[in-house]
Amino acid sequence: MRMVSLIDAVFWGVLLIVLGVLLIVRRYVPFNLPVGRIIVALFFVYLGVRVILHGPAVREKNTVVFAGETTLSGSSGDGRDYNIIFGSGTIDLTDVSAAEDVRKDVNVIFGSATLRVNAEAAVRVDMTSAFGTVEAPNGTTVAFGDRTWTSPSYREGSPALRIKATAVFGRLVIRP
Repeated sequence: MRMVSLIDAVFWGVLLIVLGVLLIVRRYVPFNLPVGRIIVALFFVYLGVRVILHGPAVREKNTVVFAGETTLSGSSGDGRDYNIIFGSGTIDLTDVSAAEDVRKDVNVIFGSATLRVNAEAAVRVDMTSAFGTVEAPNGTTVAFGDRTWTSPSYREGSPALRIKATAVFGRLVIRP
């Protein structure tokens, strides 16, 4: 991942230098330079170089961007957020223990995902959707708005796995 950070730093540094030089040249040289078009062109060159060097998929910890079928595990992910953006995948939280309150956020944006939970454990999923769908194991679907699904062993006030599941222009299916 260090290579992408180096490329990002070099690109933004060169872009700012070129922008400054172009603005100075445009001010003192009697011909017109299309500064905006040059900046947009350099940005597309940067995106192309980044895709060639590192591929179109970006994955950092619990976030997947532009990736095909990917699995994010609750045991390996030490974070609280799980994000799938412009991709598809499975988020497996079946082995997350709920001995004490555990909170997780699952976000699907312009993508599709399956969220796996342990139906035997105490689980509460607060589902939110905007121009997408979130589907619970009992068939409850949210297309726009909020709903809550709880596992049969969930008791209010008891320790549980509490998940905030959000789909924006995407689809999230919750499976036991």
